[in-house]
Amino acid sequence: MRPVLLKSLSPLFLILLIVLCFLVQKDLAIKREHFLEKTYMDYTLPSKVSGIVAMEFKGIVSDFLFLKVSTFLGDKFMKRLMLGDRHAEYIYNSVDVITDLDPWFWDAYLLANMVLSWDFRKIDKANTLLFKAREYRTDDFQVPYQIGFNYYYFLKDNTNGAKYMMEASKLPGSPAYLTSLAARLFMYQNQYKPAILFLKDVIAKTRNPVLKKRFETRLNTLIVLDDLEKAVDKFKEIYGHFPLKISDLVEKKIIEKIPQDPYGGDFFIMKNSRVFTTSKMVFKKRKPSQEKQFDSSN
Repeated sequence: MRPVLLKSLSPLFLILLIVLCFLVQKDLAIKREHFLEKTYMDYTLPSKVSGIVAMEFKGIVSDFLFLKVSTFLGDKFMKRLMLGDRHAEYIYNSVDVITDLDPWFWDAYLLANMVLSWDFRKIDKANTLLFKAREYRTDDFQVPYQIGFNYYYFLKDNTNGAKYMMEASKLPGSPAYLTSLAARLFMYQNQYKPAILFLKDVIAKTRNPVLKKRFETRLNTLIVLDDLEKAVDKFKEIYGHFPLKISDLVEKKIIEKIPQDPYGGDFFIMKNSRVFTTSKMVFKKRKPSQEKQFDSSN
């Protein structure tokens, strides 16, 4: 009798066990996702440790770490979440380790430079990594090109900007316009033209689709700003003075309508008659409450 009872209970017990495992697994999956949302930021082992552990597989480890960092950034960019100083430190430290393992890894240098300079305004950290690249990628014009642009555009240092642009122009494969750009750097009144040339070149060499889309949004905004400044100059030629508001350009039929800022801000004319946007080329959407707010000055 007992064996018969046990035999009849076995299927029921097995079913209950499967259901219980499913519920536990489901709960663990939910907790895992919740944990990753709150604590995705990770610690990257120093290269002195990771290099020893990697042994002869340093290239593979550097690829893995780069994938991890770019995936993290891609997720944040797709969700239009704001990033804070701790994220900048994570990116800088990670790419420093990645390029210790593989000092010629240009995609890592480029990613760090674009994000640290444009999104965080951490030009010192971006340039530190670029100067590291310059020690190894001695025949790559992109390295001094990026350094020169950072000096000129972000640090307003025309002397160093021209110096590194000229260095880049002498290296194999450099664009023909670099020589003239370096020679005329001191004469530039409009900062948007070289920025447009710079981003077009970066986009052509960017393989990550998420980052490429982000750079294209920034490029499109700079093109609009450049067009608006041309309209402001035309207004000055016709009426003898600069307009006070963007709407003056529409009223005088210099432009048909006020264009939209891809970042959600509003274009305006500054006191020096240059055009800028209230968004500062940063998406208006803010990150969740658990994330630290990005400094408004950036």
